[in-house]
Amino acid sequence: MTAVTKSVKAVKAPAAPAPSAAPADSKESLLLRKAEGSYAFPALEGVANQFARSLRDLIRALGAPTVQIERAGAEQMSFAEWSASAAPAIFWRYHAPPLKGPVLLAGSRSLLLQLVDIFYGGRGQLAAEREELTDAEDRFAARLGRDIGMQLAAAWRDKLAIEPELDSVTADPAKLAAVRADDELFVQRFTLRGAPFDGRTIMCAYPVAALRGVAGDELLPELQGNGSADPAWSGALDKALRDVRMPVRSVLARPEISLVKLLALEVGDIIPLSMPRHVPVTVAGRSFAFGSIGEANGNAAIMIDHIEKGPDND
Repeated sequence: MTAVTKSVKAVKAPAAPAPSAAPADSKESLLLRKAEGSYAFPALEGVANQFARSLRDLIRALGAPTVQIERAGAEQMSFAEWSASAAPAIFWRYHAPPLKGPVLLAGSRSLLLQLVDIFYGGRGQLAAEREELTDAEDRFAARLGRDIGMQLAAAWRDKLAIEPELDSVTADPAKLAAVRADDELFVQRFTLRGAPFDGRTIMCAYPVAALRGVAGDELLPELQGNGSADPAWSGALDKALRDVRMPVRSVLARPEISLVKLLALEVGDIIPLSMPRHVPVTVAGRSFAFGSIGEANGNAAIMIDHIEKGPDND
């Protein structure tokens, strides 16, 4: 920065900025800025923080109530470097307009196998490593990918209205079409902490070209604390959101039987169930409440006993 002289005569009125430069700079800074020959994406810091909380809630709802998510600083690397660092992994690819390219996720294959084990009543114990997934594991991977896509959309909501649509689930990164080995990716890494997933990772990657292709005026304005929003528009949005139907799910029982008994089952056999006193209630894949099983108006029902809150009441 040029030093300012104390002589009044030497002070000159600053030159007016070029009219065309200011709007372009301010528009670009909403999403990215150029630094030392590379691109930085400050708006994605908030996205990553929200996505970490969403991942935490999703994993907890799947059966790991004490898990935490640790977010590392963002990195920029080629697709080849990213896929090699993630392997062995399950890869998910999403079509997410108006982004000008796919959104990619990679999750540890061990994490997926542990989640499947918990989902079917186990404790997340990892058997011997193997490359091929069973049909049940393939279905669970697709379901998990769709759930993560919903959390990703929620994390972006106050920055850009994207609706990630899952279009590929694979263990082979070579099958992720539309991404070349030398394409640069902006990568956010999320590490799980707490048994039985401690150290497992999920990585979210955006092609840099896709982020650069988003025009600044497509970004949504920050509405929090801003009273200048159109009341009619806000009222219509609020009414529309109140009518959105959310999937509510509760798991009443997860019985376990030995493989010998399972293979011996015949039509008419009975599997005994042990009904817990309190059952979890999830909404759109996120832990919402705990309730008691009962009856209302002749129908089975759940009475809400406790509504969950995160550490920051989020």
